[in-house]
Amino acid sequence: MVLIHGAYHFWPKRVAFRNDYCLTCRAASRSIAIRTFDVGHIFWIPILPVGFWKHWRCVRCGAEPHTAPGTRRSFKWIGLAILIMVSGVSWVEPAEAPDEWVSWLFRIGGPVASLLLLRHLLRAPKELSLRQGIKSVLPADDTMCPFCKTPLLAGPRWSCPGCGVHRY
Repeated sequence: MVLIHGAYHFWPKRVAFRNDYCLTCRAASRSIAIRTFDVGHIFWIPILPVGFWKHWRCVRCGAEPHTAPGTRRSFKWIGLAILIMVSGVSWVEPAEAPDEWVSWLFRIGGPVASLLLLRHLLRAPKELSLRQGIKSVLPADDTMCPFCKTPLLAGPRWSCPGCGVHRY
């Protein structure tokens, strides 16, 4: 049975901004925090109120800045090992009449896919880690609110009297 589930984000409000490193953009960018009231749903029916949560979003791409967009390199190496094992097993087992073509597909396709994945892993540059990326980002030093252009109030946390946004 297919269970359609997820979360609704009600009443979005910008509450903070900061200079950040986005793993999707692979560059320093501005991130904004959006506070929402989250409700879990099953089959589009709101069931479970979870409460207020803060979601950080990159201004450039709209993605979560600290979430990697692709498959991790370690998972690719695990996939390579599995491909090699599957192709090895397909050569050890005899090809039998009803599904002979499947066996030959794995005998030919497995090593080809393994070589292509190995080539990709060896040629792809190592990605910059989040920790290294954040080191290159300067903290936000805005004195004007980027949303309503009101001067920020100084204090332990700079804040905007107009829209209530904090600078991190």
